[in-house]
Amino acid sequence: MTLRHRLHKVVYLPLDDRPYSVKHVRMLAEMVDYELALPPLELLGQFMTPGQPEGLTDWLLAEAQTGADAAIISLDMLAYGGLVASRGPNVRTQLALQRLEALKLMRERAPEMQILASNVIMRLSITAANDHLAPYWGLLRRYSELRGLVDEFGKEANQRELDQITRRLPADLLGQYLACRERNHAVNLSAVEHVAQGSVDFLALTQEDAAEHGLHRPEQAELLSRVQALNLEDKVMLYPGADETGATLFARFVHGHMGKVPQVYVMPSHAGHMKNIATFEDRPFQETLAANVKVIGGELTDSPQSADLVLAVNAPLRRERAYYYEDDERKSGRVEKCQQFAQKIAELDHPGLAICDAAFANGAEDAFVTSLIQAGVEPLSLLSFAGWNTAGNSVGSALAQGTLRLIALQDKGAFDLANVVVSLTPMRYLELLNSLIASERAHVGLLFYHLVDDWLYMSRIRPKVTKTVVSLLQASVFDLANSYPQAEAIVREELTHAAADLWIEQFLGRRSVCVGPDEARNGLVLADLEETRVKLPWRRLFEVDLDFDFGVQLVAEE
Repeated sequence: MTLRHRLHKVVYLPLDDRPYSVKHVRMLAEMVDYELALPPLELLGQFMTPGQPEGLTDWLLAEAQTGADAAIISLDMLAYGGLVASRGPNVRTQLALQRLEALKLMRERAPEMQILASNVIMRLSITAANDHLAPYWGLLRRYSELRGLVDEFGKEANQRELDQITRRLPADLLGQYLACRERNHAVNLSAVEHVAQGSVDFLALTQEDAAEHGLHRPEQAELLSRVQALNLEDKVMLYPGADETGATLFARFVHGHMGKVPQVYVMPSHAGHMKNIATFEDRPFQETLAANVKVIGGELTDSPQSADLVLAVNAPLRRERAYYYEDDERKSGRVEKCQQFAQKIAELDHPGLAICDAAFANGAEDAFVTSLIQAGVEPLSLLSFAGWNTAGNSVGSALAQGTLRLIALQDKGAFDLANVVVSLTPMRYLELLNSLIASERAHVGLLFYHLVDDWLYMSRIRPKVTKTVVSLLQASVFDLANSYPQAEAIVREELTHAAADLWIEQFLGRRSVCVGPDEARNGLVLADLEETRVKLPWRRLFEVDLDFDFGVQLVAEE
């Protein structure tokens, strides 16, 4: 905040233009009052339209000379034009490698600036951008798994199935997919070399949607072998994830920059479930969680008393969501377990509680979040909440916001102390108060965003809207095409009403944080949710872009 001796600046090149990559990280920066320099959005592309690496390189090199403290760079955007572009064949290997040379130029221009980079290890399939490609998404994913099984175990049954699937796949599609894997692997190896040469200070190699076996395994093995040969184990990490990496790397920089090592205690719904391999991941969830704690610069502790943050985890289950809710008996049993865990969380006596809902992929578990609220866990009291997409995405974003919220609260404490021991001018007091309000608005906004998106939209509204779009509008969930205005209007109406109800029930009129000396009993209180803006940023139903306008008032308690 302005309490700091100077403004801190981070240059940020995101993975793509989605809210997870851009808006969420910007809100994290606002929470701790760091300046986040973002490129012009038109350079980032959109969905199937790639970003513009050459223009982005010029922007990065210019920003490197502005005295920034750090740069956080998605190499997928720098090399290919974004995550979706990284799965396509349009960028040749040599060009992708050439584009990474911008890292050396940045180091030359800003030798003292920290450079943190991320790059994705390609997932086990393509982008299902339309109904034509949709059937091949599953076939290619199964092909990749079987190739891994055959190469590792050589079972005849796996070989027979592999041969059958290979015959069903168009030769040109399979060839492009394998060529993309080979190119991306070469770029990942090159990224490791950039760390060894000093162009990059830290590299996160994140494994996108995968499985326990598959073509990604030998790629990972070679990357880890190279990392070990170059003695880079403390500078390169490989773990499941992708979309959350901008947030986790930003948290890592802030913690390192401020000398913070947050202590994290994990409170699981079921200890045994922490060993489950979550959907779209390739290792036990407890390993994914431990990696994310390390990536943000934190440490695990075995005692809640010694923890800065208690992460309550609705741990991954072995089966898909539908299995547990398709008949009354299983549903009743599952709801009971959610209620029991929610009650345990409600009885926890710790000021730093964050929630990670990783039970299922693509949305929080409705019964769990409902049980939390019924048990008396107030959403506004949480450091963070996340339950979106993959387990790795959820745990990374929960840890990033939760630990940065702790820093924001420390800033608030410094403001309180300054107000007591220093004679502040009215102008200085207002400057500090405005910084505190901006931080609080960003935290509450991001917390509410996750609840509305991860829970209300992903778990309640999207399944219902999907049926409407497919049956009535006869549109594809992968590409809404001409039905986009109608589909977006349906989502907007449903989600706006649901968000308003949640705000009224759990946020409106509640004290967000106390301000000033205890005896003054002043606090920031949340006022009306004035407007909710909803968009489908990639013209499909998989993600929503949200903006909330709400009031924050300084109120003295009578």
